Amino acid sequence: MQPVGDILRTEREKQGRTIAEIADELCIMRDYVRALEDGDIKGLPGTFFYKSFARQYAAILGIDGNLIGPHLAALSAVEEATGVNTGIRVPEPLVEASNRMLFPDVPLGWSVFGLAAVLTVCSMFYTWWNQPRPVAAPTARIQQSAPAVPVQDVSLRSAAAETGSGMALKLSATEKTWLSIRSGGREVFSGVLQPNESKTLTGLDMATMKVGNAGGIEIRWNGKPIGPLGISGQVLTVRFTPEDFEIVPPTPKQEL
Repeated sequence: MQPVGDILRTEREKQGRTIAEIADELCIMRDYVRALEDGDIKGLPGTFFYKSFARQYAAILGIDGNLIGPHLAALSAVEEATGVNTGIRVPEPLVEASNRMLFPDVPLGWSVFGLAAVLTVCSMFYTWWNQPRPVAAPTARIQQSAPAVPVQDVSLRSAAAETGSGMALKLSATEKTWLSIRSGGREVFSGVLQPNESKTLTGLDMATMKVGNAGGIEIRWNGKPIGPLGISGQVLTVRFTPEDFEIVPPTPKQEL
């Protein structure tokens, strides 16, 4: 069986296309494209993204999915048989850059003090956020801000906060961004959002989102905007519930 990477590279070169062009269309880094062609799963965030990017790569080149499907299925079979968890992990350069920004070289005492201050502020904010508010207050705020807020955002607040019908997510792409969202044990969306394209999901109890370009997506969770998730090209996993959301820390690298 011809390796998936060889099939992709051969067809790309046959069409006279460059790695840079493919990376732009997939909205991933060029190193990921090289890793796909070299069959280097360790060079990607994990087996899940290797298979997903390979299918999208093949679709861009017009390759029949049956040519690569058996090989990708074999990867899953090997993973299950060996019990190896190849999970989702952030590439080392991004981890190093994030560590330099978030954890500078400072004395341990200052680090502990800073952590305590952050926890105190978060606790105060959480207490304030969960304080009961008059019923009429939300209506007044919505009426005042109605000219500047899309109708869809108001309906999101109504669905999630007032009727208790579950969680609402509105995803708006500022750059070409790959997404996969699972809820209730099934995949509810998987694909690429183009710039200025939006996707709205409502009535969710909880959801897990895998995003291939953290810097290219804006999220409204129950009508509330979430700040930047990361930088362009960064792969992240975010877990949402009706009460909270969190960025899931990357799992340690595993040997295949």
